[in-house]
Amino acid sequence: MRRAGRGIRTGTDGGLGRGARLVGFLCGLCALGLGLASSAGAGTILPGTYQLLDHPDGAINPPPYGYRSDDLARTFSFELNGADVELVWDGGATATISGDLWNNQDGELWALDYTLSGVSAVGTLGFTATAGVGALTDPLNDVTNLTGLQNGSGFVMEFLADGFRLGSHPAFGDGDTPVGRGWTLPGGSTDDFLFRAVPEPGTALLVGLGLLGLALDRGRR
Repeated sequence: MRRAGRGIRTGTDGGLGRGARLVGFLCGLCALGLGLASSAGAGTILPGTYQLLDHPDGAINPPPYGYRSDDLARTFSFELNGADVELVWDGGATATISGDLWNNQDGELWALDYTLSGVSAVGTLGFTATAGVGALTDPLNDVTNLTGLQNGSGFVMEFLADGFRLGSHPAFGDGDTPVGRGWTLPGGSTDDFLFRAVPEPGTALLVGLGLLGLALDRGRR
């Protein structure tokens, strides 16, 4: 005859108890990391994936947009009607901006595929890029090529957590909000990116954990 089992111990010294505490600790750590990323994490851009949003200070807004091309006589929203655009940077010398843009004038989605190169980190504030190449593709598969245009500092894109041009729009961010601004050919007209960005959850967690580690390190000193 089989002897009755002793059961699972659930006290503070049992495996289940330790597992529950570990799960609770990890959940709390995740919540803390996400909270730090949304508050104390302001002013920080780390490698990862970012959801791109329209910027409220476009000169011909409304309708809102994140990319303007006077050459095409079009503006493109990063948020309206199913638009979905991401910036991905792994910390290396390249970054990509890709997804679907809403063509405000024609009322249709266009695809964007744009690669930045010569990417250089600016501490933990973000990065700059010295070259860019890519394309916009409309629903008929007609392609408009995009080539980065350097500004006076030699950059085709600056992606920095500095709240660029958000001072008059507090509902959309503050002085630490990640903002991208970039320029494309042809010169002589306004063909440029101007967008806000928020980290995807995994990136936000890494930002929060990084800041938590810095805080703990300072506490030990």
